[in-house]
Amino acid sequence: MTHVLVTGAAGFIGARLVQVLADRGYSVTGVDCFLPDLYSAEMKKTRFESLEGLQGVTLVEADLRTDDLSDLGSPNVVVNEAAMPGLTKSWEDLQLYMDNNVMALDRVIRQTSSDQLTQFIQISTSSVYGRIAEGAEDSTTNPFSPYGVSKLAAEKLGFAHRDNFGLPFSVLRYFSVYGPGHRPDMAYHRFLAAARDNTPITIYGDGSQRRTNTYVDDCVEGTINAIERAAPGEIYNLSGTESYSLNEALDMIRDITGVALAVRYEPVRAGDQKETKGAIAKAQSELGYQPQWSLQDGLAAEWDWIRTL
Repeated sequence: MTHVLVTGAAGFIGARLVQVLADRGYSVTGVDCFLPDLYSAEMKKTRFESLEGLQGVTLVEADLRTDDLSDLGSPNVVVNEAAMPGLTKSWEDLQLYMDNNVMALDRVIRQTSSDQLTQFIQISTSSVYGRIAEGAEDSTTNPFSPYGVSKLAAEKLGFAHRDNFGLPFSVLRYFSVYGPGHRPDMAYHRFLAAARDNTPITIYGDGSQRRTNTYVDDCVEGTINAIERAAPGEIYNLSGTESYSLNEALDMIRDITGVALAVRYEPVRAGDQKETKGAIAKAQSELGYQPQWSLQDGLAAEWDWIRTL
């Protein structure tokens, strides 16, 4: 039985990945420390505890930056979902991002490297491309925020371990993941919560910025495909296929919720991307990745979830 270590297992995507891996018969170790710096540690802890009792799942509470990591065992596969996300906060505390996104990765690599390790999958982001994130995986990387800089540094660190020591390292670059469980600081969560609570929505910029959003279940499927098929040394984009501006997404939310949204526009924030448009031909051909969810259906599913909170 393949043993998969999932770091960041209390996160939005990490928790869903653990659930699906367990359903498919993998042995899974999930680790998290419930970072409180961007949103509630209690929310993360509740999500983590919901994984208890899943067949084949072992949970470890540990801080990858500082704690003893010997409880992580000797996995066959590592999926490093753990990270400090968020563009705006990265301007305020770069040390926090470097410690979580680079130094912690180095500790996980050193702890888990063994003859049993066949895949080390680093979860990265469209933010490494820069203000305009489009094109294939060999496009120029020019991060537009300290967060993007830290994530690109993590990629480079992993490839250095591969080139020097043979680490079976590959990279998945996620594009704007959303859906039930979505982080509360993210745009679609904020928009849908505002529709539920009848409160104003703030857009930074004029709303013309565009995204090819990735529904969380499509993201998880692509990640599992990578566990089974990714070639070490390769980079893969995981993205949806539909491109919408924020204004178009707001119109969609009005239709889904039946709420007349009150929207105000503020100046663009430093580090915000103008467009993300993931090119996924490589993931489709090499990983069998095929996103299934439309934004309309994905937002409706997230709306159903948000109304339960």
